Amino acid sequence: MVALCDFAKGSATETPWRKTPEYQGGFLLDGGVHFIAGIRYMLGEEAAIVRASAYTSQLQKHLPPVDTVHATLKCKTGVSGIIDISFGTTATGGEWVVSCENGSVHVDRGKVTTTKPDGGEPEVKEFEDSNGVKEEVQAWAEGIVAGKQHQRQIPEEALKDLDVVSLTFYVVDYIDANLHFLARGHAS
Repeated sequence: MVALCDFAKGSATETPWRKTPEYQGGFLLDGGVHFIAGIRYMLGEEAAIVRASAYTSQLQKHLPPVDTVHATLKCKTGVSGIIDISFGTTATGGEWVVSCENGSVHVDRGKVTTTKPDGGEPEVKEFEDSNGVKEEVQAWAEGIVAGKQHQRQIPEEALKDLDVVSLTFYVVDYIDANLHFLARGHAS
């Protein structure tokens, strides 16, 4: 999956909790959890993400502490995949590509293309382009009326998304800390 979001300096990036390094993750944490939620929803609980190996960087000074992650994720089924998320790039757009033995699904905004491995004609469906906020607010309001939260909006689900994004940060922090330790002449 590749998620590229062009956030030039402006109102969305100027909120203190997004640009103050004391708040771990900044924009990458804030926006990244939504991409992870989508991946977890597609994979289902039986293919939960259990491991990550990642590289992070800060491409834009106004998006501290990091705005880009390149990660390899491993599911409990043994399947692995890559995810690239950048809020610091000048490229725009976002797409999801999921490939497996039975074909692939390519999502590019409101266009979904399903391809089967037999080489047949791809199936293309068009949907209203949405960032999901309207649908999330609607599900939240329906939950209030019904007196029961939507299952995907319970805090435990949000924490699972946060765990995966945080896993990519902590893996990098652990590796960086060990590399600095080794660089100072200490043996591992």
